[in-house]
Amino acid sequence: MENIITALQEDPKDPERIHVFIDGRHAIALALDVAAAERLSVGQPCPPERLEHLHHAQELNDIYEEALKFLSYRPRSEREVELRLRRKGYTPHQIESVMHKLRHRGYVDDRQFARWWVSNRMAFSPRGPRLLRSELRHKGVPAAIVDQVLAEQAELQHDLQQQATHMAAGHDMQAIEEPVQGTDLANALALARKRWRLYSDLDPQSARRRLSGFLARRGYDYETIDAVLRRMFAGQDEDEDAQG
Repeated sequence: MENIITALQEDPKDPERIHVFIDGRHAIALALDVAAAERLSVGQPCPPERLEHLHHAQELNDIYEEALKFLSYRPRSEREVELRLRRKGYTPHQIESVMHKLRHRGYVDDRQFARWWVSNRMAFSPRGPRLLRSELRHKGVPAAIVDQVLAEQAELQHDLQQQATHMAAGHDMQAIEEPVQGTDLANALALARKRWRLYSDLDPQSARRRLSGFLARRGYDYETIDAVLRRMFAGQDEDEDAQG
């Protein structure tokens, strides 16, 4: 008989690969996962069409491993992974097969990605909901998922504010000047204070305009920007009222 698997040998340099011999001759090197999925064993028939199938399976496994490596640096949206594979020249069928496997195993999930993105931004580079929405949409996250995740973030901030209000019950509320940490107002105020050194030599009107534009570009809405400016220029506003 011909086209029979006569040996399966582990690669001496890579224990995750196995060499397949057909009729005593080396035919193909496969990842252990591929060999296991195909249930290869010595004595099995392996005609040309099955060998071609093994080549195809190994190629998909290589693409899958490349996608995992891309995901190892940081979480990615589905669109980011798809674009990466497309730029590598893989076919739509190959890309969809790999994406299906990634989804099934939980390695890509746009909802989890969006939550990670918002959390990461709020921790290391705060910005407002408008800019967060724009960034996530640019990453290919569906609008419905973006709306849900930003709504979750808004609810979280509301809960933080409620907790702070509850804890402050019975105290002089006017003494609580700082906004609750983790909220858009707290983040925007922190950004404004860091930026202030660039505008401190400007007249108040110019400084307000510059700070307002800066916060708007970071995605904060008018209400948040106004609250920040009122805190930043509180003393000057009181002086102007006194003079008036």
